[in-house]
Amino acid sequence: MYFPRLYPDELLYSGIARCRIHLGISSHKTLLNMLFGDTNVAAITDLPTHLVSLANTTGLDTANVIMRHTLFPLYAPFIPEQRRIDLFNAMLSSGRPTIGLAGASTALVKWPEWLRYCPACFSDMAARFGEPYWKRSWQILGVDACLEHGCHLLNSPIAFRRTQRHEFHPASPLFLPHGACTKRVSEESLRLAKAVAQLLALEQVQSPGYGHWTNLYRRLATESGAGRGRQVRVEVIWEKVLEHHRKDWLAANGLLASCEPPPWLVAMFRKHRKAFSALQHVVVWISLRPDQQVGEVILEATTCQTQGADERPRQDLSSDYNQRERNRALWLQAIERYGGAKSARQNDGGARYAWLYRHDKNWLTAANQRICNRLGNHSHMDWQDRDRKLVRQLLKIGQISEEHLSLPRKSRTWFIHQLPHRSSIEHHLKQLPLCRRFLERYAESVDEYQIRRITRAILDDLRMGNASKGWELKRRCGLEGRKISPLANKFIQMVILS
Repeated sequence: MYFPRLYPDELLYSGIARCRIHLGISSHKTLLNMLFGDTNVAAITDLPTHLVSLANTTGLDTANVIMRHTLFPLYAPFIPEQRRIDLFNAMLSSGRPTIGLAGASTALVKWPEWLRYCPACFSDMAARFGEPYWKRSWQILGVDACLEHGCHLLNSPIAFRRTQRHEFHPASPLFLPHGACTKRVSEESLRLAKAVAQLLALEQVQSPGYGHWTNLYRRLATESGAGRGRQVRVEVIWEKVLEHHRKDWLAANGLLASCEPPPWLVAMFRKHRKAFSALQHVVVWISLRPDQQVGEVILEATTCQTQGADERPRQDLSSDYNQRERNRALWLQAIERYGGAKSARQNDGGARYAWLYRHDKNWLTAANQRICNRLGNHSHMDWQDRDRKLVRQLLKIGQISEEHLSLPRKSRTWFIHQLPHRSSIEHHLKQLPLCRRFLERYAESVDEYQIRRITRAILDDLRMGNASKGWELKRRCGLEGRKISPLANKFIQMVILS
């Protein structure tokens, strides 16, 4: 099947949007069916999926597309190796979430609100290729400059994450504002854009892992004079960050907090337990090693020893046997009484916890872990009692919502989301037979939902003294064309005839 050649640094999303224009297809879902054989493919800007299906239809090289036409290289070095492999495979397959695997949905730095463009590049693209396109390097939060022309990027009217999940919108010269002038950017903005461009251009993306990143940042702290034994004076590093980045820019990108230094910077120079965004890493690298290439920093991280100086095996302090046994017994009583180590520490057990941590850490860790495992397996849960309580709540929700015709579709998921602890309920429906039976009986089907929307429109007509035709009812309810079910269509015909 025809598919346009992808331009340098072009997003795959942009290539699919251009394909629709070239073929003269007005329906987005028709294009999805032709390219992927599936009309439910989401138009994900940065980490698209179903790439194997697309390659089977168009002959594209999936590895080349992922590395050169998506934002995969922006996330890959900073997540664990196994998660990097899972993310790569999720982009190839269908039905697997990519945003969550990359850590983007819970990150401090997420994505720009709108797709962005350089007006000077748009003109150059039109002259060279005959059409503009969306470049990867424009779509990264914090990167506000075009590296090629040294001017500010502008926001387009196209959202980065769209409510219309299946629509691909091409870049257009119509986005250019009248009388737009290219405003020069600062050297700091260009340096940041250059670093991100180097990251996107990496041919092979390695994932050093949390341990290696931890030790690299310890090395950076020592080099910058911020080391203090095993600790790091993060305020020294924060001063260097402020020398290279303005506070208003940091605030606009979510990197400035009410306290200084901000918590994210403190966490970066401690033991890494989660992934940080590319922007956070690059901000620190520019501040501490402004002249080093991004690829060299990542390579250095992969060669850092995973065991740092403060991770050497520690020895417990000596103590009296009877005293140790007494503190062990008292601590076990405390965690049994309060249901866990955290609650026990907060209820007069802090001193005993500190003593055991210094004198008997291995035993303390094992004891706390046993309690966590026992409390986490739900063996103490009375599922029958919980089932009865929850189904009463569901019945009440069903009665209250029955008269509200404007509600969204009352599907099984909708009912569950009205309950407390909905995630736990979704995962344990097998232990909740009454709730499961309620959902099977009262969850609204698509046909029922469409009829409810039509009923609401008819009641509005009666109140206003109007009489809408069939096609008017369909349009008001958003049920034109193939969207309307046969049962809903028959309902409209019966209402009109009566």
